[in-house]
Amino acid sequence: MKKYVFILMAIMLLALAPAVYSADFENSTIPGLNMTTDIDLAMNAAQSENKSVAIFFDQDSCAYCDMLKSNVLSNSDVQKQLNENFVVLVVDINENPKFADKYKVYGTPIIKFIEPSGKVIHEIQGYVEADEFLKELKEI
Repeated sequence: MKKYVFILMAIMLLALAPAVYSADFENSTIPGLNMTTDIDLAMNAAQSENKSVAIFFDQDSCAYCDMLKSNVLSNSDVQKQLNENFVVLVVDINENPKFADKYKVYGTPIIKFIEPSGKVIHEIQGYVEADEFLKELKEI
């Protein structure tokens, strides 16, 4: 009996895995925000769409990252600006330490805005409220 329960649970987890770990833009962890965790996909999309990339550097157990996601990146005005003008990439600094090092990111949250070539054009360090975030987005 335990064996069948285990098998059933494994099948359920495998069925849900593509939705949870998908790297495409449709399956965002923040509803309404088009984002990806796939670095190559983001950079290619930025080049083909002639957009800059907004890289949200994140990590587990980061309270301010969670606040930024729930209070700022979930804001419809912020999402509209990001979706229209940027390719949004989320990078976990612990899973991608070389990429974080490349942009000199050692703490979170930090959002770096880069050209498709990789040149940093702006950054927002730490937690900021949605109105301040929008103000900075409009200056880029």
